[in-house]
Amino acid sequence: MSEIKDHQQEDSKSLGLPTARRDFLSQGAALLTGTSLAWSGCAPQKGNPSESDIPATLAAGEEDFWRDIKKQFLIAPDAIYLNNASIGVPPQPVLDTLAEHCRQISSNPTSAKGVLHQRIQKVVLPDLAGLIGADTDEIAFMSNATEGLDLITKGIPLKPGDEVLTTTHEHPAGIRPWRLRAAREGFALREIPIPSPLTSKDQAIDPLKQAMNDRTKVLFFCQVTRGGLLYPVKELCGLARERGIISAVDGAQAVANLRVDLHDLGCDLYANSLHKWVLAPMGTGMLYVRKGFQEKFFPLDREDSPPGAARYQAQGTKSIPIRASIGAAVEFINKIGMARIEERNRMLSDHLKAELVKVPGIRLISSTSPQVSSPGMTMFEVRGQGGLEMRARFEEHQIGVDEHVRDGHDAVRVSTHFYNTIAEIDRTIQVLRELS
Repeated sequence: MSEIKDHQQEDSKSLGLPTARRDFLSQGAALLTGTSLAWSGCAPQKGNPSESDIPATLAAGEEDFWRDIKKQFLIAPDAIYLNNASIGVPPQPVLDTLAEHCRQISSNPTSAKGVLHQRIQKVVLPDLAGLIGADTDEIAFMSNATEGLDLITKGIPLKPGDEVLTTTHEHPAGIRPWRLRAAREGFALREIPIPSPLTSKDQAIDPLKQAMNDRTKVLFFCQVTRGGLLYPVKELCGLARERGIISAVDGAQAVANLRVDLHDLGCDLYANSLHKWVLAPMGTGMLYVRKGFQEKFFPLDREDSPPGAARYQAQGTKSIPIRASIGAAVEFINKIGMARIEERNRMLSDHLKAELVKVPGIRLISSTSPQVSSPGMTMFEVRGQGGLEMRARFEEHQIGVDEHVRDGHDAVRVSTHFYNTIAEIDRTIQVLRELS
């Protein structure tokens, strides 16, 4: 406790900028003391590291490394959590950072508010921008992806006769606002059928390309769908740009599940829930608004709009401790390295798929191609049993999964993240054999 008080006093005196960052990184290292993690070999990185950044001794298949990672999570020993696509599990450094920030606010609200605000601007925003390949003035903090998707719907000028092009795989939080606005304002909303599962990128590209016309003003789609389909974002955004069409992407299931570089992808708008794969506290998300597009995007009417994407953030009191703790989650992700995380997520999903096809009565839905399937998300159907029923039966065995009753499927959805283990997948397969 004395260390926390000392840290608070130091932050209060200096407003915590360079010192706060050093303390924060030192705290993360201290929390990992005693494990075998070679953090010096995977220091915090900006942007997406290349494969050469990954030490050969820490390959994704080495379970000793990942078992040490798993020790940073508080999941009950008798539980297997395979539903990260719904809610991520913040690791111990994030929980400790959040607790510290809450204590700072409680002990001295006046100074702590300023300290944490400066931390958000000088540490959290730059690190988050580095993770997603964006500039700091292109990011607006949201409570979740749903809030960002709602602003996307409201902020694009449209008139009767215009057209918004989307797909049949959109999440309700993304498609419902478009349906409501289209009904009220008289523009067309076209939901283009896309196969599930995908077997090639062209199955997503060709139907949308053929549907584009002179009236099409917006192309809206998920980078990774709720069912784990991986859409070719760069190709689709390129098609939109060539035709003067605004591209808006629901990225709720993408960031920190796989590597994301928004400048490279070329979209105009992108929403994400940081409490999923990034493992930030619940109630955190972001909206990306491309710098060259910001003057055309007006979801809020404010006379005193700040510069950059911050103008799109809701006004009023917000949880500064929670927002400041996003930085701890990004640091945790960066210390492992996104290339390593994506490889690990793909390996776990591939192992699960390989075992699922051996179980009688199971139909694997997710593609085995990394070109069109998300790492970390796997769907399957059980003969004679629905997804909702199977989810409840898995819960009786302390295994958390989700259902996917849509897109023509009545399926179970498993979403594994890097802290899951081969042993947990094998145990899940064992239970599935007993239940099916």
